[in-house]
Amino acid sequence: MKHRWPTSLHSQIEAIYHSVRSIGKSKMDTDKGIRSFGSCEVYKGEAHRLAKFMHKNGRNSILETLSVQNDMAEYLEERLTHYVEKKRSRQTMETILSALGKFEYAINHYIEIHAQEIPRLETEKLRMKFYARSRKLLRKSSKIFDNRAYPDPVRLIAAISDGTFQLQASLQYEGGLRTEGVGAPSNRRLKNPLTSNGLRGIGNDPVTGSAVGIVSSVEKGGKETEHFVSVPTYRRLEEYLDRHGKLESDYFAYVEAINTAAKATSQYAPGRGSHGLKHNFAQERYLECIKHGMNHEQALQQTSLETSHFRLRETLTYTRG
Repeated sequence: MKHRWPTSLHSQIEAIYHSVRSIGKSKMDTDKGIRSFGSCEVYKGEAHRLAKFMHKNGRNSILETLSVQNDMAEYLEERLTHYVEKKRSRQTMETILSALGKFEYAINHYIEIHAQEIPRLETEKLRMKFYARSRKLLRKSSKIFDNRAYPDPVRLIAAISDGTFQLQASLQYEGGLRTEGVGAPSNRRLKNPLTSNGLRGIGNDPVTGSAVGIVSSVEKGGKETEHFVSVPTYRRLEEYLDRHGKLESDYFAYVEAINTAAKATSQYAPGRGSHGLKHNFAQERYLECIKHGMNHEQALQQTSLETSHFRLRETLTYTRG
């Protein structure tokens, strides 16, 4: 083996997905490559969860395709059983199956380009079996839409094909920005693009202490707010601004892109739109604050600051399930 093969299962996953990344390329250029950054993160996330399962079984290489197939069967059985017990929807199970299909492609592509004498991974029949079982055992949706948050915002964002809209949606979901904060004000006479002036570098999350990208935006009432997003999303924003100079789009086109993705992932509800992503952010951020030792009022206050609200009562409309 002339090429360098990582020893860690997780590093191996990064290696095989690197070989199928086709970010920014058209479907004509690459039919099966991963052209969306958001989709790539969703697919890799599921592969890493499978890797944790494989590690518990004592595995040390994802190129041992027979072992991967056996572990995948056990993993899917465990996931399906869990979702049945928790009365989850089949949407989540179908996302897993789709991600593992891309995982199979990535492994086989890696084997092919490195001329490895290794049996190809064949899991289509296995995945189709679990797809059929999920349709029988799980309901279509596990949640009545009693608030504006999306049931699966990560899957929604991965389904947005336009790079600009997908980046805007990622910023709203991860950092709690308003549409005007990501350069898509609902008032067409108002221009408020996000530029490099809003980049505040990499810092520490005030709640978790982990590394985050800090994005400053001027939103409601001219209030400047610092938002905390994942480092990969922050780097994407840096690259985008370096290439285009500013992040902005037409509000109605942006909302339409979100609605289209919501319909494609069975999450559409009238009135949800882009604001649903802020509801997702606020609910998840509030719970994160509680998890890290804040009381109810402290968690509301922190969430309120990051959603550019002046009063805690306003934040309650977001965090209420």
